[in-house]
Amino acid sequence: GELGVAIVEMKNDLSVTEAALIEDQKFLAELEKSCSTKTQEWDERSKTRAEELVALADTIKVLNDDDALDLFKKVLPSAGSSLVQVSVSTSAQRARALGMIRSLHRSADAQSRLHLDLLALTLSGKRALSAGGFDQVIKMCDDMVA
Repeated sequence: GELGVAIVEMKNDLSVTEAALIEDQKFLAELEKSCSTKTQEWDERSKTRAEELVALADTIKVLNDDDALDLFKKVLPSAGSSLVQVSVSTSAQRARALGMIRSLHRSADAQSRLHLDLLALTLSGKRALSAGGFDQVIKMCDDMVA
């Protein structure tokens, strides 16, 4: 009676434990494969990083060399020169001008608002987008100040 039930329960436990063992072994195999891949990737990244550091050190060495200093002096004759190219597109200027007009619009009186609205319309109209547009705005600003 009880002994038979205990044996059946133990056999059931054994089959459940064996299934869990198989799943755990599969997980272990996948984990080992993943760790191996990660180790290879890390080795490659470490090697690349070391090469980058060597390249940076070489670059700094070249830039600190007296020959490089002489070359920089020839290329950049004045102290005000810069290696950075500065340019602003027309659309960026237009957007900046519109932003300034809108901020002034909040605190302006009624008459000034009309002028600011006209400036904003001139900057954002179709003609302003296709042609320069700023010549008219500059003239309008000059007229407002005068």
